[in-house]
Amino acid sequence: MIQIKAIFFDLGNVLVKFDAQIAVRKFANLLETSEEEIWKAVFVSDLERAYSVGKVSSQDFFNSVSQHFQKPIAYEKFVDIWNDIFWANNGMETLVNGIAKRYPIYLISNTNELHFEFIKKNFQVLKHFLKCFPSHEVGHRKPDPGIFHHALQETKVLAKEAVFIDDIPEFVEAAQSVGMHGIHFESREKLEKDFQKLGIIIS
Repeated sequence: MIQIKAIFFDLGNVLVKFDAQIAVRKFANLLETSEEEIWKAVFVSDLERAYSVGKVSSQDFFNSVSQHFQKPIAYEKFVDIWNDIFWANNGMETLVNGIAKRYPIYLISNTNELHFEFIKKNFQVLKHFLKCFPSHEVGHRKPDPGIFHHALQETKVLAKEAVFIDDIPEFVEAAQSVGMHGIHFESREKLEKDFQKLGIIIS
């Protein structure tokens, strides 16, 4: 039987649900431009990548977006729209709470300062984690193997004794490429079954 000594979770669409298109629609309306332009310029841009690995501050991220669209927007309004995309993934906090009673649990997430601080403040699920490895603090983002190596080194866990859970298959495969066990998250019910296959006990 595989001996699992630590469990690493992804954040978005695993622990909490999110839909970036909510913010895309609001920004498009506010900045009087197309949703496609907002998506390309803000959400899947080189600027966003730099922000998600900590190379750009939240203020500089906002400033760059404002300059790109050349429309006046208050920083507080920008932050409200940027963050208003999350809601609870029902049942996951209960599951995490049960897992945390038996195993050390950690977080590996592609995120950014504003999103991560918002989730810490507004959702209770992260209180169960011993340590978090958000991309903007680590300086790497999935599927870069560097974020997994960093997390394993910091937690002193062997890859073969760790399991990583993510909703994106590419990121699961990246974790497996460094020797971790991987679970593709689709639902809480499936996750519980996948845990059972690995001999992980849920309290």
